[in-house]
Order: sequence, then structure tokens, then C-alpha cells
Amino acid sequence: MNILKKIITGIGVLAALLCALIILSAINPGITETLSSLLSGNGIPTQGEESEAVEDSAEPFREEDEEFSDIPSEAEEEEPEDDSVLPEEEEETGARQTVQRQPEEPDRGTSDSASGGERVRGLNGYEPPAESGVSVPEAVSGKSGYQPITEKSEELPDAEGGEYTSDLGYGETGDNLSFDSIFYPYYQMLDPKGQHLYRQIYANAAAYNAAFVPIEAVPVSELKDVVMAVYNDHPELFWLNTVFTCRYDQNKICAELELEFNMTLEELTASSKTFYNITNEILSQVQNLSPYEKEVRLHDILIERVEYEKGADKNQSAYSALVDGKSVCAGYARAYQYLMQRMGIPCFYCTGYAGTDHAWNIVGLDDGYYNVDVTWDDTEGGQYDYFNKTDEAYADTHVRRELSVNLPKCEGQRYAVQ
Repeated sequence: MNILKKIITGIGVLAALLCALIILSAINPGITETLSSLLSGNGIPTQGEESEAVEDSAEPFREEDEEFSDIPSEAEEEEPEDDSVLPEEEEETGARQTVQRQPEEPDRGTSDSASGGERVRGLNGYEPPAESGVSVPEAVSGKSGYQPITEKSEELPDAEGGEYTSDLGYGETGDNLSFDSIFYPYYQMLDPKGQHLYRQIYANAAAYNAAFVPIEAVPVSELKDVVMAVYNDHPELFWLNTVFTCRYDQNKICAELELEFNMTLEELTASSKTFYNITNEILSQVQNLSPYEKEVRLHDILIERVEYEKGADKNQSAYSALVDGKSVCAGYARAYQYLMQRMGIPCFYCTGYAGTDHAWNIVGLDDGYYNVDVTWDDTEGGQYDYFNKTDEAYADTHVRRELSVNLPKCEGQRYAVQ
């Protein structure tokens, strides 16, 4: 009898404990998870392990960034995607427009060497040499003329809260555009907000719409790099000047952006036909050549056709060199960039210091990149003195500045001219 009472009492105690456990589990579900972990042998995770698990689950999927130093021997042909004022005569052969991933936001290199400050290494490893060591040979002394991108800033009238509501709209947004990193390296140097504004600026310039509201809230201090990126990437916008105006509110945010053009829309319509007829005729002479042969021949054609003239009209544009036949370093470099792009050969507009403000090109061939200065090669007896040179060979005469420090290093050897 005593044994039976003990059994009944034990069952009652177990039942009471089970009921208590059920009630506690309902109140705090974590107890169930803890018991489950103990029973499964996994143990209870420590606080550090819990934190690590949360971070791992929160990490987004991210594809590897594409390098924009890979160079094809020939680029595929693709029709331009945007509807702009560019006439149908233009035959796009090199300016592929496909989506490229922007590298994770880097510390975009700039160079303060112009003001004597610290020289900053570019994104691709280029290290600007000291400008104090630059020596310009007498044969090319004075052959420059590049005008840097210039911003004119104006503060808008006071408004409630410091903000200003403009009567202008966005104009063209450029949301349907994308730019291949192989041909448009300056676009890749911008963060996503800067790229969005770049597309809008390009689309409005192509549509000959000068004034509009920036599609992104960009501080005045950051706007110049975006305009510079558009200008440096696109020699086909030969009507776009190097000066722009930013009207900003009390918060120093650009509320209105105005571009400057070097001809009227009526003049542009006629000039475009002339420009494309001439460039198509030039390009017809090199169609069946190898990329390197095209590079050499287009270089030589420009030297044959263009005369250096400091006071030439529209001398910051490809138009001055290709149509008028008179230009400065900027016009030579923009013309070479445009012709090479049309042939599917990467060719970048590079700006910096060569005794004074100067512009030249960086060309991509199958084994790497090379410096080319068509302007300085346009001298008697010196046709290839500055053609296909490494950065090391240019260190005593050319120093990149601003965004150009981020262009690829020039270390090609196979096509180097000694």
C-alpha cells in the first residue's frame, strides 16, 4: 500500500512539473529552443556567436566588381540607345553601352600637385610625379591650350528652410542610358548618385537642353567632378563648352545647373552633318587595318590635317581639329579620342600638367595602355617622340591631374616606340 502511495505521489509531482513547464514555454518560447539545443547536443550559443550569425545572414549577395582595365582587341558594334540631336550619319562602332558594375565606393583619387599639396595615388596605381621635375623640351614649348572645367557658382534668393524651388524641370533624365567601362572610364569613377547625375547631364547636353534641375541633391563641392566626367568621356558632344553654372540654395545644394554650348541649335544641325561626313571619310581609310595600324594611321592623319593655333575657334572640341583643321592640345586629343572610339579602340582623354595645363590621350591595345600626345608629335622631325610611351617615359614631361590620375597606368611594351 505504501509503495502504491509513493507511485501515485511521484506521478502527481511529474504532472505538476510538466504543467509548469508548459506554462513557462508559453510565456517565454526561448526556453523551448534552449531545451531543444541541450537535447540535440548543440549547446547554447554564446552572445558572440549569436552576433556572428546575425551578421552572416545580413550580408547581401554581391557579385565581384569588374575591372575597367581589361582591354579587347576590338569592341563589338552596337547601336546607340538614346534619342539625341546626333544625326543618323554617325556610325557607332566602338561606344558599346552595356551595364557595368561600379566598384565599391573607393576613395576616388585626385591630385593636389597643382597647388603644391600631397600627390594622391590613382585608383589604378598611377602615382603622379612631382610637377617641379617637369621640363618641357624647346621643340614643343607653348604647345598646350587645354582649359580645365570651370564652375561659376551663384547663390539663389532666400527661401523658407534654406531650400529653393526652381521653375525648371529635370529635362532629359538619361535613365535609359548605360556606359561601358571600357570606353567610358570617368563614369566608373563616380558613386551611384554621381552616375545618375552624369546620365542626366549627358542626355540634356545631347538634346541641346542647357538648363535643368539636377536629378540628385548634390553639394556644390561635388558637382564639378560629375560635369568633368561627362565632358572627358564624350568627345562627340563637340558643342559642349568647359564652363558651367551652378545655382545653389542656402544648404549649398545645387538647385539649378546650366551648361554652356559653343554654337546655336541651328548651327549645330548643319555642323553635325559636316562633322560626321568628314569623320566618316577619315575612318574609311583605316577600316581594314589592325588596331595598332589604326592607331598609327589616325595619329598620322591628324598631324597631316591639323595645324596648331592657340586662338582657333572652338579649340577645346574635336570639331576644331576635324572640321576647321586648327586647334590646340585639347582639340587634337578630343579628335583622336573620338576617331579611336569609333574604331572600337579604347582611347581616353587625359588632362594634367606639362609646363602648363595640357591634354593628351591614353590608348588601350592588347597588351596594356600607352600615352599618346598627338599635339607634341605635330612637330617637324618629331612625329613619334610622344607616341605609345609608358608613364615612366612621360614622368619628366607629363603629370596627370584631377580625375585623370584614376585612368589606367601606362605600362604596355609590345607597341612602345623607343
